Amino acid sequence: MTTLIKITFQSTSGEEVNGLAALHRDGTVVLPARMLQFVEAATAAGEGYALTGHRSGYLLPLIHRLGASYTLGEGHAASEAWSKRLADAFLKPSKDQLLAYARYCHTMSAACIVGLAGYVAGRPGWSTTSVVNAACLLVLGAVLFAVGAIYSKGEK
Repeated sequence: MTTLIKITFQSTSGEEVNGLAALHRDGTVVLPARMLQFVEAATAAGEGYALTGHRSGYLLPLIHRLGASYTLGEGHAASEAWSKRLADAFLKPSKDQLLAYARYCHTMSAACIVGLAGYVAGRPGWSTTSVVNAACLLVLGAVLFAVGAIYSKGEK
């Protein structure tokens, strides 16, 4: 049985192509004809190139065997450190992450407004503390809604 694995071709001329290839049980990756044409064109032009396979969050180099057959270089797995991925999630979020953050902010904004309604309806009497609490819920709901609106724009 074969499965599909994402592969990336990169050349020194700046060309980058993503595709899928067949991954067999024995670890052999067979490139599709279109991807093999990129490899042959780079070789003919004297350019350097790299082929990598994406598996379980790791980038594995593809080691040429013969023809269109390659092997995953398991010993050379490259993955970003967990701490770097965490920092990038907040400092340089992807478009999908921004949209997820926007949804989260809008959900929390709605929770603040619902909480405000419940708080106002459940107060038997009003005091300065009650007014401040209600105002804080209203302001927090508005701020979270605005942040969610900014994040929902995604990448420019």
